[in-house]
Formats: sequence, C-alpha cells, structure tokens
Amino acid sequence: MTREEAVITIHKLNFLYLSLNKCMIDDWEKIVQLGGLTYPQAKLLIILTECGECTMSTIADKGFWHMSTVTELVNRMEKEGYVGRKIDQIDKRVVKVHITQKGREVLDNTKRLYYKHSDAYNALLSMDKKDLDNAFDIITKVCKNIKHIDGPCPLSIYMEKAEKPTCNCLDIMRSVYGE
Repeated sequence: MTREEAVITIHKLNFLYLSLNKCMIDDWEKIVQLGGLTYPQAKLLIILTECGECTMSTIADKGFWHMSTVTELVNRMEKEGYVGRKIDQIDKRVVKVHITQKGREVLDNTKRLYYKHSDAYNALLSMDKKDLDNAFDIITKVCKNIKHIDGPCPLSIYMEKAEKPTCNCLDIMRSVYGE
C-alpha cells in the first residue's frame, strides 16, 4: 500500500467506525425508549448485569462516564428501584452498586423489544454470515497490525467471547420467536 492509500484507508476506517457506532447507538436508543429507559440507564443496567456489584469508579470506567455523571445516574436509577447500593464491608468508604430484580426485568423487557423492533438486528438477519465473519477477521487483522501484535490480541479474545455470550440475550431472543 502506498502512503497516500494508507492516509485514505485511515479516513475510511475512521468513518466506518463512527458510522457503525452511530447506527448501533441510534438503533439501541430507539429501543430503550420503547422500554421506558434512556440510553445511559440501559447501559448502566448492562454493566451491572455483566459485572455484578460494581464500585462507582468501575461503573465510570466501563461506561466512559465522569464520576459526577455516574453519581447522578445511580441516584436516579435507585429512586426508580432499578439499582441498589450498599457500603462495602471491608472498606466503609466504598459504595457498591447492584442491579435489582426490577432492573433485570426492565432490561430483559428492553431486550425483547430489541429483537422485535431493532433495525440493526433485522438487517443482520438478511446478511450472509460468512461475509460478516470475513469482515470481522479483516478488522481484527487491522487492529493487530496497528498494535504490532502476533498471536491473540484483546480484540480477537473479545470476538471469541462474543461467540458464546454469557448474558441471557439468546434465551430472550428464543422466547420472542418461540424457539
């Protein structure tokens, strides 16, 4: 590849990333609103579902939020009964946040709505899995080359984990379609 082609490729990769990210977020925002949540509220519930009890700083790190945003979000979600807090027994200065049963139910309902109304999900159903797998492989290869990694890299490890989700998304999707 020439230097000029590399510059153009960087622009293409950046636009691809930004466009795909915007498509996915817009689609998810539409669905969470149907479920009565905001995008940050749904994101918080997903973080707590995946990680279990979290400190406020862990939530801030995983959500890419400022601490004041997390505090405000957790306060609002606690008032609505979606999350709870408790003081860490070892270090009394630490507050741990957990998802409540009501939070799990609203998140599961939102996931059901996703599989019924998501433009992204429905678009993927009409696409060829082999083409998508090839695209994932190429993107992983680009990331490995950028990071100068031989062998497994964090992205390829995440891609392997994504093949076997630990969340209840597959069960919820099956229940939506009676499978």
